[in-house]
Formats: sequence, C-alpha cells, structure tokens
Amino acid sequence: MSKKQLRQEDLEVQKLTKDNLHLIVGFVSSVCVELEAFLKENAWNESCLDFSKTYLFLHKGTLAGYATLLTDKQTLANGTEPLLPFQEKAEYSSIPALKIGRLCVADNYNSQLQASQYSGLGKIIFASILDHAQDLKTKVGCRVITTHAKKATGAHIWYKKLGFLYSHNDEKVKESLAKENVDAVPMFYDINRIIK
Repeated sequence: MSKKQLRQEDLEVQKLTKDNLHLIVGFVSSVCVELEAFLKENAWNESCLDFSKTYLFLHKGTLAGYATLLTDKQTLANGTEPLLPFQEKAEYSSIPALKIGRLCVADNYNSQLQASQYSGLGKIIFASILDHAQDLKTKVGCRVITTHAKKATGAHIWYKKLGFLYSHNDEKVKESLAKENVDAVPMFYDINRIIK
C-alpha cells in the first residue's frame, strides 16, 4: 500500500490550550506508548507551569502528531569531538538551545508502520521546530536544537538523517546504544548548519 506524502499546507498547527484539550483523547501511538501517555497525562500541566509548550499538528481536524518544546543548553564537554567547533569559539561551558522534549506521530501517520496511510509528518514537524528555533535565536540567542532520542523506536537514526549529531564521541555513543539501562541518546542540531 503506497502512503500519501503530507505537505505542510495539509496541516494546521495549534498550541495546546484548554480549548483544544479534547483533541488529544483519541491520539494513539503504539510505537511509543510512553509519548502517548505524556500527551494525555502531563502535557497540559507542564504547559500551565510554563515548563514546556506542546504544539498539535492537525490533519483534516484529526490530531496527527505533536511536539513538546522547552529551553535547554548543550554542554560543551571537553574533548567531545562533535562539539569542538563550539568549544573553540565559546568562552562558556554550554551554549543555549531549544529542546525537543517530545515528538510523536499517531499510528496512521507513522511511516514505520506498514498499515499507516501517510508519510512525511515527522519532517514537517521538525521544519516547524526549526522555525521556532530561528525565531528564538533572533530574540534571546539560541544556537542548537537538542533532544534525547529514544533507542527503542529508532528515533536516533531518524534524527541522524535530519542532520542531528550525537553529543558524544562515537565510542561513548556505541557504549550508550549497547547498554540496556540507557533508553535515549543525547543529540544536537546546529541551527546555522556550520557543524556537519
């Protein structure tokens, strides 16, 4: 079955509010039940506390996916190869970041699943997040987008395809991916695309 490629104009983006909370009830992600549970149980409370903000991506009135964003910092650990270009330029031990706290698509929009009807939603969500970061960097300073990519879902592989780099050297990344008690790996994306 061929999947329909979504376009940005096919979607409506809304910040999660009291008025659209009803939209999250029918959201289902069998790929990452934990992210489905966060949306239904914690996203609104975190938004009210100004800990994070969640954005809903609607397709024909149906909640197709969401992203939760918050501020962060990328630590510049000494000797971490991917971050050396920043270490050479910055006088600080970290640089300002926008963090993707959560990013999830509903089953019908998850191209990993054979039965899904649509593809391309994750890239559209990331493009929206990149727009947020570009806007943020003009107001307060923001150089990278960070995330802790889930191992079990293969999210770290997807983020790598988008241009994210691991925040640690290859050896430490391999070690983290091999450990059973580590469920996510830290990654970053250079908004200015100087680091590749």
